[in-house]
Amino acid sequence: MAVSLLSGCSAKKDVPAPAPPISKEATVISGPLPDKALPRAVVYKTNGDYSDHVFVNVGPDSRLVSYPAPTDVSAASSALPVGSGWLLDRRGGIGEDSRFLKWTYAEYAALPSAPSPSEIIASIIPDARVTDIRVLPISASEAISDPALVSKALE
Repeated sequence: MAVSLLSGCSAKKDVPAPAPPISKEATVISGPLPDKALPRAVVYKTNGDYSDHVFVNVGPDSRLVSYPAPTDVSAASSALPVGSGWLLDRRGGIGEDSRFLKWTYAEYAALPSAPSPSEIIASIIPDARVTDIRVLPISASEAISDPALVSKALE
């Protein structure tokens, strides 16, 4: 009899309420994306001609923070001169802690594999630096397609 009583009892478990059904209808936004949704154009100046050199990012202690794989870059990744010494960052990620490598974008893209971090550190051009940087009120794609907009945004 004790067995029959126990078999009729079960432990209650807290079962969450079922989630509401997911709508099958998507919200469609027509027209251009809102300005805040697009990455902003970044222009910068350097203390030498490094526009065609791959950059990497280092931390305050000069340790390597980030670098691209050779497959992540091409000759089209190089900075685009936009006048008065300003360069448009077409690759993305340039900053005050960026350092330039001895390799051009074409040379780096042709490497069979990514260099080791120690090889990258050894390939940094001494004293090559970003000297000024600005985020513009236009999108990166607008700046690339119409460099005249960059000049207006810098005024």
